[in-house]
Amino acid sequence: MTAKYINHNFELKDQGTSNFVESDNFARHRWYYYKEGFSPNLVRSAIESRELTSEHMILDPFNGSGTVTLTAAEQNIPSVGIEVNPFTAFVAKTKTLNTNPKVLSKLFEETYENAILGREYSQLEKYSTFTELSGKDKWLFNLDVLRSFYGGYSYLENHRSNASKMLRLALINSIMNVSNARKDGKCLRYKSAWKELKFSKNDFLIEFEKHYKKIVEDIEHTIIRSSSKIYNSDSRSILKKQSSYFDLIVTSPPYLNTFDYTDIYRPELFLGKFISSSEELYKLRLKTVRSHVQAKWKTPKSDYIDSLILKDVYQRLMSNKESLMHPRIPQMVLAYFEDMKGVFYQLSQKANKYAHLWMVVSNSAYANAEIPVDLILADIATKHGWKLKEIGVLREIRKRKTKYSPDIDTLRESVIILEKK
Repeated sequence: MTAKYINHNFELKDQGTSNFVESDNFARHRWYYYKEGFSPNLVRSAIESRELTSEHMILDPFNGSGTVTLTAAEQNIPSVGIEVNPFTAFVAKTKTLNTNPKVLSKLFEETYENAILGREYSQLEKYSTFTELSGKDKWLFNLDVLRSFYGGYSYLENHRSNASKMLRLALINSIMNVSNARKDGKCLRYKSAWKELKFSKNDFLIEFEKHYKKIVEDIEHTIIRSSSKIYNSDSRSILKKQSSYFDLIVTSPPYLNTFDYTDIYRPELFLGKFISSSEELYKLRLKTVRSHVQAKWKTPKSDYIDSLILKDVYQRLMSNKESLMHPRIPQMVLAYFEDMKGVFYQLSQKANKYAHLWMVVSNSAYANAEIPVDLILADIATKHGWKLKEIGVLREIRKRKTKYSPDIDTLRESVIILEKK
């Protein structure tokens, strides 16, 4: 029954709104490239469809790098964002800050001088694969790059201003741009001929100045006048504690793709001192939605599944275990939808009458079959406080064929649009 709500001619289809690419053209949004993000234009469409004003309230329970909260703030609409990753929560908060350009300019000059001087970063220089001193065959950052970064970053640790936060973000952005590896799907992949690139302190300083100039230009032309509250927390537990009620929820939860996003952003988490050990990284992993198999999370209940679509998927995966890349994938699939069921219920409790929920998701593929994530989520949502309006197809994502799913080369990405019952 849910499938009849799929709109293959959705107005935002193939408009580039479900990825972050065009965000690089927008002030403040371009302060950090967040591969998993979506476009501000999708948020604007949701806001326009509800004709929201400064009297309304917007929520994003999976706020990522803050596209929803920043777009709401730009339109003078109050908003709340919840994000479990402390680095991306920092990105989201920083993008909504204002500061005096003269204050920023003075602090930049001081930070730049300290980055030239550099400083040893003993905590990371031999840790994991951070530099050549780790003794590994490959390393993320050349030593003089890391020391230059830390020269500037340690100087800013003595400052607590908005300008300091902007420059800390610029430093992290800059060092990631001269890393020997880049983000590629669920992992960091070393760049082609990375040793020959020989990224140096000078390359890092050029990046730092470039990112600083972007921030100066943006804060002079886009002053944020509406506040956004951004919480660094697990939305599965904090939603029930929210005192606000919402008129529009726009969000994109982790996709059901086995990606461990804490590992993808591991360099930034350590560089920015948001975590300091592997144990802390593991604890953070346990706070995320169970869309991966890299942690021993609580086993989901399998004796009662209240979605017939999900029940069929689960039984099919259990009978094809030999075709799965990991034996815990059937439990991961159940756990993911168990988490999302709780989220839908909590969101319905905090939604005003006639509130709308826009949720961007992608289907997945396991055992050579497409998992209709959008249909299952919509089915579950209608049992926990929501009425399905439509499932708008945003695009067909090209997927790399694997030996586990050799016949699947595209996956549907869509936005589920729901209304509070």
